[in-house]
Amino acid sequence: RALDEHAAARALLGAPGQDAPPCIGFAPWGPPADGVFVVAVPNDREEIVVALMRDGPDGQPAILAGPATFEPITLGPLWSCLLRVAEQAPLGGRPVVGLRVSNAYTSTGRSTSTESLHLLLLDGAALRPILGSIISATHADGPPQGPRTGWSRRYVLHRSPARQDAMPAIEIRDARSRRVVSRHRWRGDAYDPPVFDRFPPVGPG
Repeated sequence: RALDEHAAARALLGAPGQDAPPCIGFAPWGPPADGVFVVAVPNDREEIVVALMRDGPDGQPAILAGPATFEPITLGPLWSCLLRVAEQAPLGGRPVVGLRVSNAYTSTGRSTSTESLHLLLLDGAALRPILGSIISATHADGPPQGPRTGWSRRYVLHRSPARQDAMPAIEIRDARSRRVVSRHRWRGDAYDPPVFDRFPPVGPG
């Protein structure tokens, strides 16, 4: 029996009788015959909770690995969010779950949209966040009917060459110029620094 997306999200939050959260990341993991899925949902603290899940023998969602929790990289509160599982090649021969978090926020004085990529290492029955990076960000300031000013940034992650069993260094590059803006090296249990969230200044509102 296939895992139900909304039932899995509610079970992951420990709220089986409540409505499903407004945004859910849900995608198969591994061979389809295994029936395993990556499930990701925001909790009430605006963190993202992630686990590998499948339909249990009693017909209820069962957690196989995790859950893990991380703070998504955004310019504003989670408002209009989208969670997408992003397929990732192994790092150092170890399986990695990738999750893209998109969010848009609008207020009277400003509007922002962001997309970030978060990587989690699968280690037995544990999921461990190891790197989070902003991928794109757009910001605009100004009154609703007046002139607006702002900026836009886009970045890509690049894995440096490494032995098959070694965790590669990861570079964050400007998507247009390809200039390296941040370097991240493996430090035993995560990348250092663990987050790239560099933004130009934003106005009030």
